[in-house]
Amino acid sequence: MTRRWLWALAFVAATASAAEVTVIRPKSYISEDSIYYVFVDEQKRPVADLQNGERVTLQVPASARSVAIKCPVGLGTNYDESRLDLDVKANTPVFVVLTPQPTCVQMEVVDAAAGKSLASQTRNRLAGRPIEYDEPKVAAQSKATVTSAAALSTVDSADRDKVAAATAAWVDAFNSRDPARISALYDAEAVLSDTNEFKPRVGAAAIGEYYKNAAKRPTQRVALGERNVRLLGDTAIDSGTMTFFEMRDGNATTTPGRYSLTYQKRGGKWLIVDHQAAIPR
Repeated sequence: MTRRWLWALAFVAATASAAEVTVIRPKSYISEDSIYYVFVDEQKRPVADLQNGERVTLQVPASARSVAIKCPVGLGTNYDESRLDLDVKANTPVFVVLTPQPTCVQMEVVDAAAGKSLASQTRNRLAGRPIEYDEPKVAAQSKATVTSAAALSTVDSADRDKVAAATAAWVDAFNSRDPARISALYDAEAVLSDTNEFKPRVGAAAIGEYYKNAAKRPTQRVALGERNVRLLGDTAIDSGTMTFFEMRDGNATTTPGRYSLTYQKRGGKWLIVDHQAAIPR
């Protein structure tokens, strides 16, 4: 058998065992100027880059185990990384949707209907566009000095982490679509103000009634974007941006928004006492 035939058989075998992975970056005003770099498994160089509102379809080996996104940090050549484990099968399309986060992106596999709908709202990455990627540099370690020591104490840092975890718990509860689970995160006398309503919801009962609408919209999900946590003794404020996802009339929709959650520490637990929200109806 000639070398040409051997090469052709190898090509056919590789193509037959390939999987189609479409990475979608919906248009967003969060990190809109940043370029995201797409990696497969542990490759050292990106297979594609994505600008705001772009998608790219890759043919990856069925043996591929993960896809990763690297996001530039500041103006240097360092990157934050998000990685998603893959369970791909030959000739089976996979759709991965990216949502900006404080550290790089959230990566989520969606079904074909949602993937095709979101893909139709983006533009295909220009074929042949050069990938301008700089290898990451290892930052030199510096010793802590009196002038460079962190302003926050260990206690402050621990509380900041707990507040961030409390907001992450709110996101998980909201995405569960369970009204009781969501309202349990609020103080008994909490206030919830939604820009879509004429007056605030005051107290646990009113807030629980507000979230009963969650079960009526089973496909609605939320992901956080840029955020800022501030500590004021036993009070904390976590505010920032968020993006809502939902299937409507067979189409995947994304809606940007902002949030502000004010917490108070009650018995060692951070509870929401005031919530300024804009949740799409």
